[in-house]
Amino acid sequence: MKSQDMQQIQQFTQQWVNLWSPKDKQFTGDGFEQIFATGENEIVVFDNFDGSVVVLHSLQEYLNTWVPVMEQFVYWEIALEDNLEISLNGDLAVTTFSFAGGGRSKDGQAFKARQYGTHVWKRIQNQWRIVHEHLTTGNSSDL
Repeated sequence: MKSQDMQQIQQFTQQWVNLWSPKDKQFTGDGFEQIFATGENEIVVFDNFDGSVVVLHSLQEYLNTWVPVMEQFVYWEIALEDNLEISLNGDLAVTTFSFAGGGRSKDGQAFKARQYGTHVWKRIQNQWRIVHEHLTTGNSSDL
């Protein structure tokens, strides 16, 4: 069971990356409901992408925050760096990782991004769901 759980979490992590990589398609947020806990106050998200710390407490807040931000981009893609770690204990798991990528805004400006991430996963009704996301902006100058 443990190896199956780890494989599922690895697949869900890649799904998260894919959702954050719309490339030249519009970022809609559709699909995050398959990997995040969906109840009110069931998740906590910390992110300092734009230099200020964003704290969110529901999937709806997540979508209300990030969909408008991503509307500024005509292209966006990220990829995991080769450092995904998964720790699993019963109905809880933690993943740590970093990703790099970037995109292009509607006015043609290029953006690079690197972030370090931690996801806490909880098995809810026999499905793994993210209940905590913490992303910290890294140094993108060497990308």
